[in-house]
Amino acid sequence: MMMVGLTLIASAQTDVMSVDDAIAIFKSGKKATADATLSKQGYRYKGVSTLLHKDYCWAKNVELSKDFLPESYGKGNSSVFMMATDGKSAFLYVYNQRAFAGLQAQVKKKGYEVQKQKDGSLLCTHDALPTLTFMQLQMPYPFCMVVTP
Repeated sequence: MMMVGLTLIASAQTDVMSVDDAIAIFKSGKKATADATLSKQGYRYKGVSTLLHKDYCWAKNVELSKDFLPESYGKGNSSVFMMATDGKSAFLYVYNQRAFAGLQAQVKKKGYEVQKQKDGSLLCTHDALPTLTFMQLQMPYPFCMVVTP
């Protein structure tokens, strides 16, 4: 039964970028690194969003409005990756709870210490890696993984 659950999480995760890739892009802080990594995985660059901050934005299996809000979803798991233009943070938004759980499983495998916060978010810390925070939000971006120093 456990193997079936892990298989479902893995299959839900295959078309969403990995935690390792999100960390590598964040550590580089360069748009060129993000472009190279994400384009190979089917993400399309959408421009600079000013929705909350100034963020470079890539999307996969989702069409975004001119305001960078989701308009329609394609086949497979939809996700949006945003990296602050100043390189201080990155955000991976997913629309599928199993894909979100798959990201969390990757973090645990990497040896992160995971602490549940009062607001329900998960704060994940590691001595040698960036901090990751998992948050359940509301539409239009229901599940989010934040990468910070």
